[in-house]
Amino acid sequence: MEPSEKQLLRIGEVAKVTGFPTKTLRFYEERGLVKPATRTEAGYRLYGTEELARLEFVKRAKLLGLTLEEIKELIALAAEARRGKVIPRLEEILEAKLEEIERRMAELAEFRESLLHYRRRLFGVDPVEGCGCGEGVSSCGCLEAVIGEDSLISTESLRRKL
Repeated sequence: MEPSEKQLLRIGEVAKVTGFPTKTLRFYEERGLVKPATRTEAGYRLYGTEELARLEFVKRAKLLGLTLEEIKELIALAAEARRGKVIPRLEEILEAKLEEIERRMAELAEFRESLLHYRRRLFGVDPVEGCGCGEGVSSCGCLEAVIGEDSLISTESLRRKL
């Protein structure tokens, strides 16, 4: 249900068209990302094709990982007809996002390697016998058997603090 140029949609209809819940549409209005074209005498929000296009831009920008503040900045640049500034700024934002993702991927790869290392060490612990601790022990040494000397804080030092 695409609205014609003169057709205005109420917020519930816009929610169906865009996939955004009405609560999100109101939130976006509060944040200055979109505003209704007009309101009825009863105060109902009415949106036109321009507002729907803006909401579609918001949806796509969110998929790229842009924050609402970044999206708002780009909308403001475009609204002021400074299109020559939109593309360079969008390029800056996307470059920063790519750098952040590369950093996070490196952190996750390092974390993955740590988990794989600990899992390999775990295979050295007898699944039936475990770590050898018995009844009445306040904490099991299985974690220490896996982490061992690699841990930044040994489980023994944690036990002493408890």
